[in-house]
Amino acid sequence: MYLIETNNLTKKYSGRVVVDHVNMHIPEKTIYGFVGENGSGKTTIMRLLTGLAEPNEGGYSLFGISNKDHRIYQARKDMSAIVEVTSLVPTMTAKENMIYQELYLGIKLSNEERDALLAKVHLENVGNKKVKNFSLGMRQRLGIALSLMNHPKLMLLDEPMNGLDPQGIAELRDLLIELNQNEGITVLISSHILSELEKIASHYGFISHGKIIEELTVEELQDKGRKSLNITVDDVKKTEELLKKNKIDDFKSSSNGEIKIYSEVDIGDIVSKISKAGIRISAIHSTEETVEDYYLKLVKEAQ
Repeated sequence: MYLIETNNLTKKYSGRVVVDHVNMHIPEKTIYGFVGENGSGKTTIMRLLTGLAEPNEGGYSLFGISNKDHRIYQARKDMSAIVEVTSLVPTMTAKENMIYQELYLGIKLSNEERDALLAKVHLENVGNKKVKNFSLGMRQRLGIALSLMNHPKLMLLDEPMNGLDPQGIAELRDLLIELNQNEGITVLISSHILSELEKIASHYGFISHGKIIEELTVEELQDKGRKSLNITVDDVKKTEELLKKNKIDDFKSSSNGEIKIYSEVDIGDIVSKISKAGIRISAIHSTEETVEDYYLKLVKEAQ
């Protein structure tokens, strides 16, 4: 089941298309990494899904319910979102912020329930400390605690790792994995820190200039991520001839003497042949394409 599905979703501002006939498919109980440059349309799509903006064309469904169905308002009660900024009152404590949020949501939690939520995001020891004295990571985790108050099945997080230090990123990453795996919460998360998305996402959506370029699972991305054997030599031309002679055609040479071999090869065998040909090898290592590498390649191909 797709918890979020869009159908030619389009949004224009002052005649400018910022979301261009987008088709997204986010399965239940997944972490969907939303990847795109600034201004690519990520935040606008989240605003559309939360009802903060209305599409000009196309539509979307949440939990199988169309945005044109009056039941969409009820469906959104099973969703929470932090879009653009975390809404916190800096002069209040964590619990006071929770009570304030309860008034907004029209719910009432017990003190024990508040304690449990704070413990879930590892803020059980903040006491009467004002939010203005929290670190950015602590404020992000409190924001997530507030977004969990309605027991959501779906969370939308817009660039939640922005500005966090390495410890804050690790804490947030572990929390999202825990919420997804232990509570089955589906997460749509956008981030510029693609190396961190690689550690948590099970699905990816790549967007550029308002258009979805590709959607794929982490397994499909791993299959497409190109592994290469990188050898730096003192005679590139001679090495290229040797590789072709041995039916190795999938490689790329650089002006610095490095040759990236993408074909599956026996490392020991190819190194031996290069050495026996009198070619000096000064460096050898292997690499695998990252999410960022793959995204940049997709954007370049889409232009």
